Amino acid sequence: MTNTDTLTPDGAPCSPRRRSADIRRLRRTLVIALAQGAAKATGAGLVGLLFWWITHR
Repeated sequence: MTNTDTLTPDGAPCSPRRRSADIRRLRRTLVIALAQGAAKATGAGLVGLLFWWITHR
């Protein structure tokens, strides 16, 4: 018996389904939006810390 003769158990997928282009585009857009938001928040936080440091010296 070879590996090609063995059967997959019931319910086991043969191969994972590929996501549709719309889902991939939506996911990519969300990731980019989150990254941009994090960058803006980090920048604003750094500016705030700099302003506080300058005014409290």
